[in-house]
Amino acid sequence: MTQSQTRTQTCILSNDTLIKLPTHKFYRQTFLFEELLSILLWAVTRISYDVKCLIDGSRGMAIQPSGGWDRGTIRLLTIATLQIRGEERVQQIDCLTKQIPTYLLPDSAVIQTDTNLICREPRQVNGILKELKEEVQIACAEMTDFVKPTRLGYPTIEFLEPGKEWRQAQMRLDMDMSFVSDRAYDENGQPRDAAIARDMTPLGEMYISPLQSLPPQ
Repeated sequence: MTQSQTRTQTCILSNDTLIKLPTHKFYRQTFLFEELLSILLWAVTRISYDVKCLIDGSRGMAIQPSGGWDRGTIRLLTIATLQIRGEERVQQIDCLTKQIPTYLLPDSAVIQTDTNLICREPRQVNGILKELKEEVQIACAEMTDFVKPTRLGYPTIEFLEPGKEWRQAQMRLDMDMSFVSDRAYDENGQPRDAAIARDMTPLGEMYISPLQSLPPQ
């Protein structure tokens, strides 16, 4: 995966921050930040019941590069990604938990769960996310530009934090997969409680990874 040097930061916007969206996108223009996160989450959950179950968390298995199959909890993350004008850092927040995304699986990881049709058979994370992003654009047309940028990039929003002036930021809707293992320690006796801090793709930079097949069993 092509990675940037920008690391995930704690999102600084409070729930009562006002967000002003492009006028042609939604039934009204101004929302509270907490409302905006709910809208982004709704845009993804409305795809299907299986998507909602995966967002809530499904029991399953994952295999990552240079590792073996591991059992635990798989989650589909709906992520609001903001790049504030004048700042280099990119900020992300999980729309469900209101926390920074953690325990992210690499695109080349493979997941499988018997309880969810999305990954009833072993599937690569990159392929699932690509498919779901296409389905979001069909299920919620208002989100299209936030998922797939135009030639001008991702939409620009305005936001007003309490006690400050209006500022601007580019915003996109991201999705990712997280995995929390049932095992407290790995085969070397090291604790597994450290979140995976993965670099993020900068806004406007498109990335498409070729699918890789499972190694022979």
